[in-house]
Amino acid sequence: MLNTCPRQDRTGINRYPRAIQGEKIMDRSTTRFAFTVPALTALVVGSLSAPVAASSRCDGLAGCERKFCEIETQIDNAEQQANADKVAGLEKALAEARDHCTDDSLRQELKEDIEESRSDLLDYQKDLDEARADGDGEKVAKYQKKIADEITELEALQKALSEF
Repeated sequence: MLNTCPRQDRTGINRYPRAIQGEKIMDRSTTRFAFTVPALTALVVGSLSAPVAASSRCDGLAGCERKFCEIETQIDNAEQQANADKVAGLEKALAEARDHCTDDSLRQELKEDIEESRSDLLDYQKDLDEARADGDGEKVAKYQKKIADEITELEALQKALSEF
């Protein structure tokens, strides 16, 4: 006779030997939240404040120097959060940026991003026109929001290019 333990497969073999030894195993099916509210709040506030801190600390810098500064700021934030994996990844990214970053390559990336943004705007405008022709109010609102967001992004890219 098979045991009804959820840790056993059809053959009755326990897939989790620790359960045989009487060790308590957390049942994840009844666990709703992995974070407490204060921990989740700290995580969200910390992730939102990092770009602001980076931008204020790196104001006045442009091009590769700004990129290096922003990565260094992210490293500082990861160290404060004791996130060793993130620190290691960011240090690798900083080394790569220092080896390969040029102001000309950043300028070219911005130009490509601007062209891509303009292309996206044209696509969204076509989709908006189709939605209006179909009389689909939901899609009209959706594409109007996408267009507004894309215009904001395009303006930010153009500003970044002009500050170069």
